[in-house]
Amino acid sequence: MKKNIIILVVLLVFVGGGAGAFFVLKVDDSKPVAGAEVEGSGVPVEPEGDPIYLPLDPAFVVNFEHNGSIRYLQLSLQIMSYEQTAVDKAAANMPAVRNALILLFSGQDYDSLNTVEGKENLRKLVLDSINQVVHLTDGSLVNEVFFTGFVMQ
Repeated sequence: MKKNIIILVVLLVFVGGGAGAFFVLKVDDSKPVAGAEVEGSGVPVEPEGDPIYLPLDPAFVVNFEHNGSIRYLQLSLQIMSYEQTAVDKAAANMPAVRNALILLFSGQDYDSLNTVEGKENLRKLVLDSINQVVHLTDGSLVNEVFFTGFVMQ
C-alpha cells in the first residue's frame, strides 16, 4: 500500500512537472512572425534584431516657390533598417538617393508641410523613394526614415 502511494506521488510530480513545462515553454501561436503582417491590421511586424541607422549627411537644403516668394526647406534625415545589406546598398547608392530626395523635396507644397499630416506624408514618400532607388532584391529594405531636423523658412 505504501509503495502504491509513493508511485502515485512520483507519477503526479512527473505529470505536474510536464504540464508546467508545457505551459512555460509553449510556443505562442498568437504572436505574429517577424516580417509578417498582423492579421487584419495592415501593419507589418518589425523583425527582431537591432536597428541599424545611416545618417544622410549633409542636410538637404532646397528652395521652392510659395505665393510668389522663394521658401527654403532644410531637412536632416536618418534611415533605419534591420538588415545591414539594406544600409550598405543605400550608402553605396547615395548620389542617386540624394538626387531623388532633392527632386522630391523641391516639389513640395509649403502649406502642406506646415501640418503634421504633411510631414508624415513626406516621410512616407521619402521611404518609398529610397527603397525604389536602392532596388534591393534579397527581400531586405529600408524600414524607416526619421527627420532629425526640419526647418522651413
